[in-house]
Amino acid sequence: MLKGILWSAVSRNDTVLAEAGEDNNGGTVIALAQKLLKKKVTAGWEYSKSKGLKGMKFHVFDEVKGPGDLLVWSFSAVAESSLDDTQVKSFLEKLVYITEPLRESPEWIYGSTLCAQATFAPILLQKMEQVSSQGKLAMVNQKINTAKEIMAENINLALEREETLEELQHQSEELNGMAKQFKKRAKQVKRFKMMQNAKHGVIVGGLVVGATAVIVVPPLVALL
Repeated sequence: MLKGILWSAVSRNDTVLAEAGEDNNGGTVIALAQKLLKKKVTAGWEYSKSKGLKGMKFHVFDEVKGPGDLLVWSFSAVAESSLDDTQVKSFLEKLVYITEPLRESPEWIYGSTLCAQATFAPILLQKMEQVSSQGKLAMVNQKINTAKEIMAENINLALEREETLEELQHQSEELNGMAKQFKKRAKQVKRFKMMQNAKHGVIVGGLVVGATAVIVVPPLVALL
């Protein structure tokens, strides 16, 4: 029977990739885990509590799909309330470290729910058992990035994404303006065609429009 850390999971956005744990508390562990997973993503720590239990979640923002696209990795744990907060946090920080190479794999980036269950759940369980059997020593025996550094990077990526979205919005506004200008230009061309038809006949007017189209259409095609 597990003690200390009772449940843990690694998720990508809203997709749980692997989890481990047990519920001998009448469903309270499961309920707290579900509540924890639904918490809004922030650049730092998330907390939840229920009688005799505590839940913690930590996020890592990763720009792997392209500029402006953030992939959010979540590391969650439900523990006995008697377990020291620093041990739970160190446990989750250690998960961040050991999953770093895995988070670059196609399976972890694109895989469906529990795609890493077979390979990573045993590792999760092992690390959970270490917390209760070895205590704090198990959590500090390996050099890892601090949560403070990760949170700072999360904030930087979120701000960069915001700037990218603002730039895209500005570009969209510029394109919208160009489209309106083209529409205005098209009306002018149509008016010119009608004038030419009235003066010189349909054939001459058609030739004028054809020549004008060569000038107007290329910029429109280039913006698609």
